[in-house]
Amino acid sequence: MLAADAATEPSALPEWAEAARAMPNREGFLEVDGSSIHYLAWGDAALPPLVLVHGNAASAEWWRFVAPLLADDHHVIAPDLGGMGDSSHCGRYARERYAEHVMAVADALAPGRPPVVVGHSLGGYVAIMAGCAHGERMAGLVVLDSPPREKDGATFASYVQSSPVPRIYPDRATALRRFRVLPDQPVTCDFYLEHIAQTAIKPEAGGWRWKFDPAALTYPRRLDYVDDLLRMRCPVALMWGALSARFGAWERQVSREQFDGRLPLVEIPNARHHVMLDEPLALVTALRAQLANWKAARTR
Repeated sequence: MLAADAATEPSALPEWAEAARAMPNREGFLEVDGSSIHYLAWGDAALPPLVLVHGNAASAEWWRFVAPLLADDHHVIAPDLGGMGDSSHCGRYARERYAEHVMAVADALAPGRPPVVVGHSLGGYVAIMAGCAHGERMAGLVVLDSPPREKDGATFASYVQSSPVPRIYPDRATALRRFRVLPDQPVTCDFYLEHIAQTAIKPEAGGWRWKFDPAALTYPRRLDYVDDLLRMRCPVALMWGALSARFGAWERQVSREQFDGRLPLVEIPNARHHVMLDEPLALVTALRAQLANWKAARTR
């Protein structure tokens, strides 16, 4: 999810975003299957757990302005997937393994409590895999702009074929100027884009580099998860951006044909693939509503 010019001057934060950034959070590391997994967490640990899973080449910081707004009613947990963010580079990045990492983090930080797992982009597929393996002990699953079926012959984004050797930039400013999201899109909330750019790099001998391990981007995945979602052993909702390049007209048609009347289908207006960078408050509202509906269904 990286590569063109980021703004050089910081954008002013709206009042709600200032408040979200100021909300206390916890962070730490957990040893999971030979990997050191970094996480951020917000809210009372006694509340029901809500696990937010980021996309490819991203990190928990992608949830920085969304997670605090969900923490009144949930213990919100955002892990860095292995080889991304501040988690260790271990060389073992199979997507099914990521799913086990997500559940291990939930079990460690909220033992005995069934989590709701929300996954964006790659994180949506990781969440589906977690549901396939552990759905009976999950309270719900939200798949965010991760098409459940893609066209035959679909290929992965160009960065997946990028060099396995990380690029070193001579200074921080040069690295930041090269940041962009993929698929490329205009972003409504400049402050959000600037935040994730600032947290996506780290110093390295000779300069600065992206935090992710290039090898973590190269693992393939299936292109069809329709049957998995239909057989899921926990509640499921699909959400996507109305302007998403990843969830286009064909993908929306397939989703409606397969799931309408079976699963909640939520289209978020004015949002592209990176929904939280365009319409973070609309995303929070959609998630709050879905979580409240599931809670009401459980207590009837």
